Amino acid sequence: MTEEPARPFSVPWTVLSVALFLAFELFIGTWVGPMVIGKYVSPMFHLELKMAMHLVSFYLGGVAVGVFSPGTRLKEPAVGAFVSVALVLLTSLFMPMAWFTFSLTKLLVGGGIAFVLALAGAYSGEKFMG
Repeated sequence: MTEEPARPFSVPWTVLSVALFLAFELFIGTWVGPMVIGKYVSPMFHLELKMAMHLVSFYLGGVAVGVFSPGTRLKEPAVGAFVSVALVLLTSLFMPMAWFTFSLTKLLVGGGIAFVLALAGAYSGEKFMG
């Protein structure tokens, strides 16, 4: 069994990963949204649903990179997921709400969860492709 040579880190695949996470979240929201809009559900359910859509998009984006990228790409979607969380948290600099503030703990926990989900998705995609 021959081992594939190590590939250099690809910034374009990282940027594409961030775009894929957004695209998958929009796709999931387009499908799930009409089932929820106009229904009597608690505001907490909306937050939970948004969080679930966000988390699933990291995994599916990782799978997509694993399937469509040439060779093995595991680090790129994982780093892209962490960057995606960092970008969301950076928007807090412009938000007037006190509860939506940037903190290193939020970045490490949220970015870590996103990193692991995207890494698992990329691994699944690579395994699927053989």
